[in-house]
Parts: sequence; structure tokens; C-alpha cells
Amino acid sequence: MNLISSSPSRLEADPLRLAARAVLAVTALSGLLHLAGCSLLAALPKAALCPFKAVTGLPCPGCGMTRAFLALGRLDFAGAYAWNPLVFPLAALTALYAAGRVPRALGSGKLLNLALLGVLVFWGIRLLNRIG
Repeated sequence: MNLISSSPSRLEADPLRLAARAVLAVTALSGLLHLAGCSLLAALPKAALCPFKAVTGLPCPGCGMTRAFLALGRLDFAGAYAWNPLVFPLAALTALYAAGRVPRALGSGKLLNLALLGVLVFWGIRLLNRIG
């Protein structure tokens, strides 16, 4: 009797889905720890977590995303928005991807290009606000 399957599970075959589930688990853990009076945010280093920012001194489009997801886990929507407004669409897509329910429209190159353009415009505005 063979107890070990010879074919990999769907989860093992898709490391991105595993990463999405890990992000959601840490986000939920942040909320649970907040209810217990602890904070994952306090455990993060005060230094920049972003390698791009560490090298250039400028924020990347995803800067603040770790802290934004942790704030989202605590249901601190204003705090999450303050760290990075892109957390809301990214959290929704992460949840959909983790559940295996990625909308077909995301497979479209046009939609992906439009989303990338939106992120770049957001980044440009963020940089201009920082300078001005």
C-alpha cells in the first residue's frame, strides 16, 4: 500500500498560491495578536524593509505593503490606506488567488498592462507628493 502520492498536490505545484495563503495567514495572525494586545508591527525593524528604498532612498510602488497588510489584519483600514492604498486591490486579488478563483480577465494581457500602467501612475504621483 503506497501512502505517498506520486503526483504533487495542486498546492505544491503552485508556489505562488502557497505564498498568497501565507500572506493571508500572517494578515489574520496580525488581527488575532492585536485582539490579544500584541502587535506584529512593533516586531518589524524600524529600518526600511524595501531593498529598492534602501538603495535609492525612494519608495517603490509596494513600499509600506507589509505594514499595510498587517494593519488590514487589525481591521485598521485608515492605517492600511496610509501605508499603501494599493493594499485593498492587492488583498482582494491575493484572497481570490489563494482560493483558486482568479478572474479570467486577469489572464488578459490588456488588463494586465492597464493594471501595470495604473501602478506606475500611482508610483509617479507618490514620488511627486514626496518631492513637493
